[in-house]
Amino acid sequence: MKISKKIAVAAIPAVMALASTNVDSKILLMSQEGWEVSFDGAANAFIMKNSASDAPSLTASGRAFTPDAPAGAGVIGANDDTSIVTGLLPNVWGMTLKAPTANGLDISARLGLYTHMNGGENSLGNGQINIRETSGSVSGAFGTVLVGRSLGIHQSNAILNDMLLFGVGAAASAGNSNTTLGRIGLGYLYTDFKPQVAWTLPDLGNGFNAKVALFDPDDVVADTAAFNATDKSSPRVEAQLTWNGSLLTTGIGMNLWVDGTFQNTERTTAQAAIVQATAAAGGDDDSDVNSSGVGFGAKFTYEGFALVATGFHANGLGIRGQRSQGDGLVATHALDDVGKERKSYGGYIQGTYDFGQGTNVGYSYGGNYLKKTGNDLNTAGVMNYHIMHSGMIWHNVTDNFRLIAEGGYTEKAWYLADDEQEDSFGGVGAFFFW
Repeated sequence: MKISKKIAVAAIPAVMALASTNVDSKILLMSQEGWEVSFDGAANAFIMKNSASDAPSLTASGRAFTPDAPAGAGVIGANDDTSIVTGLLPNVWGMTLKAPTANGLDISARLGLYTHMNGGENSLGNGQINIRETSGSVSGAFGTVLVGRSLGIHQSNAILNDMLLFGVGAAASAGNSNTTLGRIGLGYLYTDFKPQVAWTLPDLGNGFNAKVALFDPDDVVADTAAFNATDKSSPRVEAQLTWNGSLLTTGIGMNLWVDGTFQNTERTTAQAAIVQATAAAGGDDDSDVNSSGVGFGAKFTYEGFALVATGFHANGLGIRGQRSQGDGLVATHALDDVGKERKSYGGYIQGTYDFGQGTNVGYSYGGNYLKKTGNDLNTAGVMNYHIMHSGMIWHNVTDNFRLIAEGGYTEKAWYLADDEQEDSFGGVGAFFFW
């Protein structure tokens, strides 16, 4: 089989969809029989300076206070360090194999390897490697059906439109052992890469598109392990509806979306018995948990300006959402100490401007908030909110090389605490895309 090599203009799948500077490029190998193998990806590194104030040590009434440390939330306590890190987006090497079109069907397979250099001082390194994408898909007049591990649906547009996808954002500390947070947990819940069967519908016309999927369910985690919900008898369902168009004849481009997620998780017999025994004390007397959320957003573009506004409201999803560090779907305060679902909400607003010649500037503000339950009035250490201001300047030196300068400020607050914790970060870095 003879193979020729050329550079093709094409979209990079999943989170790499927004990695382009002006056009997206990938290396494409083609056979005379019509088979195609393409390679795409990115590499990045940042030099970051991170400073944090002391976490609160007392409650408002003067009692000792120990704030929790949600997974990936950064150092709890004062620190002042410099680190060389991979940002929110790991280093990516992606490969796609496409079969020749036959009977109106396009069939392809995708493998994405994600790695980083963060964490630890061992000279042998302890950076993790993730196989976040491994899937097969078939496309035709019916749309596209994907089976395998790929990016989730709920809150995916929020992260894909976040400028910090190509930055560092929160948790830039040298103690972080995975990728940084960007704005995860500070404006949206993380969607994660999960096993799924997803159907992207064919173009619905008039600018509308839709997608729906069944996902591998996750444990729903309570502050006290005995109240977890871990009997995963039903899949998680997610869906998204988008619209692309323009605002009348003003020349303002618009992209609107709404998405949602739902998962019903049963408790084991032992878990249900413990939960029901606490019902009289204000606990959840149900033998199952309904985790649900709705997200929404809009992006407006006019000449060099772009404005993004997103939001979400959730029940039993926690304050941070899914995270690929093995801490499950809703590990950060989805349920309280007696198994009752907590509600959370948040969003962010972002403005960017393209000066031309590859130079851009942006600012964003957002955060996530957690509503306390009646049981939280007696539980110290539950996070109330986590907010962040962030500014970024980037310059596309070439279509494949981007320089970035970033800085920001975050604030964490906990129920019953007498004070907040403040963090500031700043640094410079670069991305190489292929």
